[in-house]
Amino acid sequence: MMDWARRMAAVALASAALVALVLLSRVTWRSSDPDAAELRLSWRIPAPSYRECRPPTEAEVSGLLPHMRPSEVCTDTAIPFRLTIRLNGDTLYSEPVPRSGPRARTMTIYRSFALSPGDHALDVALLPELPPDSGRSDVDAPTRTAASDSANSLQDLAMTLGTRVSAGPGDVILVWRDENGRLSAIGSAGRRP
Repeated sequence: MMDWARRMAAVALASAALVALVLLSRVTWRSSDPDAAELRLSWRIPAPSYRECRPPTEAEVSGLLPHMRPSEVCTDTAIPFRLTIRLNGDTLYSEPVPRSGPRARTMTIYRSFALSPGDHALDVALLPELPPDSGRSDVDAPTRTAASDSANSLQDLAMTLGTRVSAGPGDVILVWRDENGRLSAIGSAGRRP
């Protein structure tokens, strides 16, 4: 008898929670400023990194059995990125993109900003930050060539968007990464700005 009462109580509680969830999902979100629009950036990409390999030193392989000795020792280094947002020529945001950890497999961008209604020139750039020695002139020619090749391959990872957007009160302008890997902007009514 007691087991049946517990089951009925659990069913009633689960049903009440489901009804509450459905009712709360119908509540519309209202901005604190109904006359403002919002600029929202949201996308996730694989976190790029580069790998450097070298032969192991004697000290690294001295205690290992011959069949366990690696032929090379490699380290993966995350490539740092900077997100810069310019609105009508003024810098709205320019910060390094934080990683959740040094071995993070993805980089997540989610930022939102209040936007006054009207037409705006929007420029968004997600650029890799080059190593400090990539532009040095005191390095020898082979190293300089390797550094310039590295700089060119890093620039291939850059994502930029330059567009005009039009926002009305309560609109949300979303900047996202489209199916072709490029940044795109779309308005809250599903229209391209």
